[in-house]
Amino acid sequence: MKKAYGIISSVLALSAAASLCGCTGQGEEQTTDMQSETSITQTDAETEKVPHGPGIRAVSPENGQTVSLLNEEMTKWLSAYKPARLDKICDFTEKCEPVPVTLRWENDYSPLYSHVLISRSADMSDPAIYLCAADQLEVRDLYAGVRYYWQLISECGDKTVASAVFTFETAAQPRTVAIDGVSNARDIGGYPTKDGKRVKQGVVYRGADFSKITAEGINKAVNVLGIKTELDLRDRNKKGPSPLGENVKLIAVSAPWYGGAFEEGYKQDLINELRVFTDQENFPVYFHCSLGRDRTGTLAFLLLALCGVEKNDIYKDYEVSFFSDFGGYDDRTEPSFMVNSNLDAFRKSILSKTKEKDLQAAVRSYLISVGMTEAELDAIVDNLTEAAQ
Repeated sequence: MKKAYGIISSVLALSAAASLCGCTGQGEEQTTDMQSETSITQTDAETEKVPHGPGIRAVSPENGQTVSLLNEEMTKWLSAYKPARLDKICDFTEKCEPVPVTLRWENDYSPLYSHVLISRSADMSDPAIYLCAADQLEVRDLYAGVRYYWQLISECGDKTVASAVFTFETAAQPRTVAIDGVSNARDIGGYPTKDGKRVKQGVVYRGADFSKITAEGINKAVNVLGIKTELDLRDRNKKGPSPLGENVKLIAVSAPWYGGAFEEGYKQDLINELRVFTDQENFPVYFHCSLGRDRTGTLAFLLLALCGVEKNDIYKDYEVSFFSDFGGYDDRTEPSFMVNSNLDAFRKSILSKTKEKDLQAAVRSYLISVGMTEAELDAIVDNLTEAAQ
């Protein structure tokens, strides 16, 4: 009697946004590829379910372990995070690029090859599937703060052996992304909101401009991250096409930054940039200025605050820029000064002008005052938030 595993027909990015880098072992790197539909089956007689222990064992991450997707320097900073306490760390290198998770295992069955299934569900439904002839696999572009489940289906001569389902959790940290040739890129999602929801991941990305993006970076942005809209905050007169290609919508505004948001000359641009997020057809969106810090940081502040993200998480998202090449370009200015004199001053001005004590309410009131409607603001929140996992 055969029991069929649910299998997808080709190597896909996880619904949780995991893309494959390679299957490695003994110093060699192999590219996994599944060109045609694969049927993985087991029979009661031929396939044994191997427990975590003898047979097939997870080596790393250890079963149930929480792993960071960031380098040691950023992980240490976040573990003791306090707003506006970051010392100058910029050395014009890109330190905020994510670290892949390397799955390693031991397999006593000496298989010819294995399929590695990775899912966000304990029942292993809708998995991403990777073909691997080695004993480890690098997985990139995972979401932050998510529990993942993984399992090996090994072809061992005349039988198929299924491992137990192993699990690991990614740390709840800012989710940075690697786009070749682009500095300071990250997802604004993953943060909890005051009403018990969270900001969606894989929907809105922020970063520096595409002036140095490579063909590999374009492929990543379009085919892995799925970017549909580029929101350029630098010049309302900029014409297309987008550097990402003609199929990516380009919307250009002359966006305000920090206190400039209160200036009449930026009013319509502020409305125009925010309205991008009211339309579901625009997502996923990548928004940027030159550095991905000031105009970009101002828009990220407004979006996150409108969704009900707490102050510390908003500031944390802003300060990640200083771990990047472009975001930390000014080596004469301390990050703490930038936070206090710009972002925090902007927050205090909004609270003062609206007479509100709550930041979410203040930002909502302020945006209504410049011409946004309640329906538009509700649409932004609905598009950017979801129930917590």
